[in-house]
Amino acid sequence: MPRILPVLLLLLLAPRAGHAEGPPPQPPCGGPSQPAAAAHDRPPATAVWNESALRKAGWRPPACLNWTSEHTRLAVALAGEFRFAGTVDDLLVRLGAFSTYRSIRYWSASRHGWQDLVSDAGRVGGPDLGASDLVAGSSFDYFENDRAGRTVYRLKVLERTPERVVLASENVTPIRAALLTAFDPGALQSVTFLDRRSPGLWSYYQIIRAGHGASSLALGSEASYVNRSAALYRYVAGIPTDRDPPVAP
Repeated sequence: MPRILPVLLLLLLAPRAGHAEGPPPQPPCGGPSQPAAAAHDRPPATAVWNESALRKAGWRPPACLNWTSEHTRLAVALAGEFRFAGTVDDLLVRLGAFSTYRSIRYWSASRHGWQDLVSDAGRVGGPDLGASDLVAGSSFDYFENDRAGRTVYRLKVLERTPERVVLASENVTPIRAALLTAFDPGALQSVTFLDRRSPGLWSYYQIIRAGHGASSLALGSEASYVNRSAALYRYVAGIPTDRDPPVAP
């Protein structure tokens, strides 16, 4: 019980990222994205929208996200480009190698330092995934261990071609902060789009949302969402995850 108060303070008092002004989030579903992808030699573009801003804009999740619920309490998007000479299969190998997520580090705005994203991770009931496993329509469960404990997520392949892959993820088990539930099952969702722009140049767009079943506890540290998303972007792009300045200090 004595651990609950410090954890709550970290979540509720952590720095907040600035809210986006202007257009609501728009993933690359056949048109321009919002935010637009930053050039490969620049830090990724990021934006955060709270529930009030999304309601004011009349935003509804586009059908390509495959989100059945329209209730969004918080949305975070990151968009960037990166140089990569390999194929989509090579990128899928990185994404399917859950056990290597232990090497990812992110900037903790509340602790003012680089932290491990997870202490352990892996596929549930099997080894890491290869590119041949990740075909359109397939789904797999994987776990992550961190300060919140063990959480199981479900990864779904929504699209896959030689030029594009779209992956969706959501929590299968509750995510807890100490003894309290921050996310009910299915309340933390993300969709990642990888598109080949030209030979050797790829774009990356990820949108994360805290949806129906996310407690107010989960809305306190917007910078945490941004920095965790940036860490995954760097991992996929082959950039040392703790080399560059944090996106949200």
